Amino acid sequence: MPITVPIAMEPSQDLRTAKPGPDSAVPYDIIRFPVIDWDFRWQRPQQLSRQFAARGHRVFYITTDVVSISKERAARDEVCRYVKFKMVDRNIWLVTLCAHRRLNLYQDQMDDLDIQYLKWSMEHVLAKFAVTSYVNIVDLPFWTPLVTAMNQHNIMYDCMDDHAGFSTNHADVIHQEDLLIQKANVVITSSQVLHQRVRELNPSSILVRNAADVSHFAGWADSAPAELSSITGPVIGYYGAISDWFDIGLIETMARNRPEWTFALIGHTFGCDTSGVEQLPNVLLLGEKPYEELPGYLHRFDCAIIPFVQNNLTQATNPVKLYEYLAAGKPVVSTPLPELTEIASDMVEIADSPGAFEAAVERTLSIEAAQPEAARFRRKFAMSNTWGHRYEMLHRAIVQHIFPKVSIVIVTHNNWSFTRQCLNSLLRKDAYPNMEIIVVDNGSTDQTRVQLAALAQKPVQTVFSPINLGFAEGNSLGASCATGEYLILLNNDTIVPDSTWIPKLIRPFQEHSDIAMTGPMSNHVGNDQALDFFIGDPVQGADPGWLQEFYENYRGRTRETGLLGFFCVAIRRSAFEEIGQLDRHYGIGMFEDDDYCERVKQAGYRMVIVEDAFVYHHGSATIKKLKSQEYQSLWERNKHYYEAKWSKSWQLPKGPLNPFNLSVTPEEVREAADALHPGEKRVLVLGELSWNDESARWQQLVKQLAQRDDCTVIVYTLTYLQHPVVGIRKAGPRLYLTNRIDLFSQVSFDLAVYCGSQQVFEEIHADRYAVDRKCYQVSQFEPLAAKLPEIQLYDEPEASRIVQQSLA
Repeated sequence: MPITVPIAMEPSQDLRTAKPGPDSAVPYDIIRFPVIDWDFRWQRPQQLSRQFAARGHRVFYITTDVVSISKERAARDEVCRYVKFKMVDRNIWLVTLCAHRRLNLYQDQMDDLDIQYLKWSMEHVLAKFAVTSYVNIVDLPFWTPLVTAMNQHNIMYDCMDDHAGFSTNHADVIHQEDLLIQKANVVITSSQVLHQRVRELNPSSILVRNAADVSHFAGWADSAPAELSSITGPVIGYYGAISDWFDIGLIETMARNRPEWTFALIGHTFGCDTSGVEQLPNVLLLGEKPYEELPGYLHRFDCAIIPFVQNNLTQATNPVKLYEYLAAGKPVVSTPLPELTEIASDMVEIADSPGAFEAAVERTLSIEAAQPEAARFRRKFAMSNTWGHRYEMLHRAIVQHIFPKVSIVIVTHNNWSFTRQCLNSLLRKDAYPNMEIIVVDNGSTDQTRVQLAALAQKPVQTVFSPINLGFAEGNSLGASCATGEYLILLNNDTIVPDSTWIPKLIRPFQEHSDIAMTGPMSNHVGNDQALDFFIGDPVQGADPGWLQEFYENYRGRTRETGLLGFFCVAIRRSAFEEIGQLDRHYGIGMFEDDDYCERVKQAGYRMVIVEDAFVYHHGSATIKKLKSQEYQSLWERNKHYYEAKWSKSWQLPKGPLNPFNLSVTPEEVREAADALHPGEKRVLVLGELSWNDESARWQQLVKQLAQRDDCTVIVYTLTYLQHPVVGIRKAGPRLYLTNRIDLFSQVSFDLAVYCGSQQVFEEIHADRYAVDRKCYQVSQFEPLAAKLPEIQLYDEPEASRIVQQSLA
């Protein structure tokens, strides 16, 4: 309910006493990029997926096969038509994506077209099911190029095996694992061996061992399966993969030594030479069995075994079957595995030689009937290690590392139309799933107070002050009510975009403990957070097409700064508590942001601009309403206070970071180009005259070039997403658009690439000229090539290969 602050009340200096914790109601969906198909052997991926689904999270389980679209350049709509969906359980869908080629998850690497088609497929899935906040749980490094290319790559890597230990995994696939570990928001590992290795690359790693569906294995009232019903002697049983890590020699030795024992082996035998046991009458190779039937076989086992060979793969294994064996109360004998020694040495017989293994089995058979309490002890262990427990661990990790609670503080004084627009953008259907919004009204006299009082929806809470406390004190009051791990001070004259802006702003906090504040880029801000090139309007904010291109151009980029604009600033909660509230002596506003940035630096913290985050800003909506003389007086008073406080003169901040911004002649453009990234290559791209939202081949080439850190790219085009390009505009860290090719007549390029333009520009000077043949019809290409001196021809299907070829 709304809170009214009396005039005499001072905002509390003890900012927050409530400590943030995982919120079980945080809504998000799961996209599982698995290592096995849904209908294969029932393991950790399926078990955890079902746990998420049971708690209301929608799960999209990607199949291991893809639809192959072999066309070199299929349209987006065509790709999306072939995406397949199948509902297999409540809240669980199987999804088959499209790629350029048929892909083997264990042997192949995605190329450019594969990634493009797969990304379009995923965007189609997200749109079809209205998925907004989601977590990509990745089981295999193969998926790394796709999940890192997605606009919202909230990644949890479930590292459940030493993938290099599988003979079916190609080395190229394994090499992507380090990148996946580094890019993941959080890595979960299934064993201590994996955990120790992973946390060296990503400190946000958590040990989440396997578990059991106890209710599935604990009780079994039916008779034994037909294959085992007539056996009178002891049954020594195993189920799971019987592959090259399975010690089949151990089984053969025991079976020959103990003909009175029956060895029941359940599972596919691909990769294992079973010829030595196939003729033994007391060894039953029963093949793969459905998950539903396994309890029946398990309850007929007199002793359950884990006979693994000793190698890197098995040493990193935490066997799911251990928990299932114990859930049924069965005695277990195993070869030495670090995980079993760590968690179950008091329940499992561990044997390091064939003789010791046989003796251990014999021992368990002889004493089991005399120790009924042992079976209860095993079941109790399994009851404390269920998949439900593992879900809780994963959910806490997701809330902590991917969706930590964020408190957004908005100070208002009149201007309800702006506030309403800001709140509507915050509360859109794809909003960040774990936030609270605290609106502090500074004595509004328009309809703001009435409208705010009528807001009863979570997560908005309102605080009313009968007087205008000013920007600094209003924000401090809001912060004192906040319970989030991070604060965002947001002007009410802003429009936030999709749900990615918050994760992007808090990402640097999670990666670097010495960063206290971050801020986004914007269309209107008084420092170098201002963009040089923006498409949008005051109604919707950023144009959606422009925003997606902006995200792609600046993906993952930050830069350190000494000044952040407080139209939108994210602050680490612990740092805010240490540094203190904003200085209320600045009154209504102006210079309090400069002041707080100085305090952040003085406290030893860093600040960064998050270049791939964007927030639309109308600009000084409240302060503009002051009369000119009143505004100037406030400016002078606060500037004097700032300079006296910090014993230095205030400096006008830098503007947009476009070195060509004031260049209007070829000479000035040449000077700016010469000072730009010395030592890097300069590439001129002459494509089509319009840059469209349907990514053409020449645009893919531009994007591949612009993602590199060793070249500056100039693109000649007249329109960008149907909007005119005027002058020289900065569209990316090293990407510039221009409609004035004449301004570059004195610039010497390392390479000029024709990839759509049918006009030869004689005023352009380059060391090398190249033509991308695939961008032209034959009738267009031959006349163009005839006019160019010593051209290099590109005929590669992939843009990345052209980039490597052109910059070699």
